[in-house]
Amino acid sequence: MDNSTNESSVSSSVMSLKYGFISGLLSFLFSTLVNVMGWAENFQESIGWISGIFSLVLAVTITYLCLREYREQNAGYITYGQGLGLSTLLGAIGGLVAGGFNYIYIEFIDNSVIQRQMDLAREKMEDQGMSASQIQSAEEMTRLFMNPGMQFVVVVITGVIFNFLLGLIVSAVVKREKTIFE
Repeated sequence: MDNSTNESSVSSSVMSLKYGFISGLLSFLFSTLVNVMGWAENFQESIGWISGIFSLVLAVTITYLCLREYREQNAGYITYGQGLGLSTLLGAIGGLVAGGFNYIYIEFIDNSVIQRQMDLAREKMEDQGMSASQIQSAEEMTRLFMNPGMQFVVVVITGVIFNFLLGLIVSAVVKREKTIFE
């Protein structure tokens, strides 16, 4: 293995750690803000759209900045595969950070979050006209996934998959490969 390949792999690890931590921290802070401000309980479609757009813009921006900085530190070149791998690793680290902070928050700081989420889900099921037995069955299934440990796993898996898909697009935009004559 030559020295430039070794430097490149170290650089990608550092990049993904740096931007993954930033991404995870900002995602956690945003979700905490949503919970603290009560937006989750007073959910309206407009807030859902705003939240989704904000999250998407944040993810695209962080992924773009990460790939661009990596390209700049590697003589102005980044392949599509490097960008996709870096984006996926960024999502994994961001998911671990956000999931870890979320776990700590729910388990040790505000354990009423899950109950509020369950109450909101019950209210929506009642509004849809579901029977009591249907609601009870749905709540039993939901409780399996509404614990801090399972939420951690879901956040990590979602981060990896989402950033992989996002990386498909952002990597195509940022890539700059060496020509065969260089």
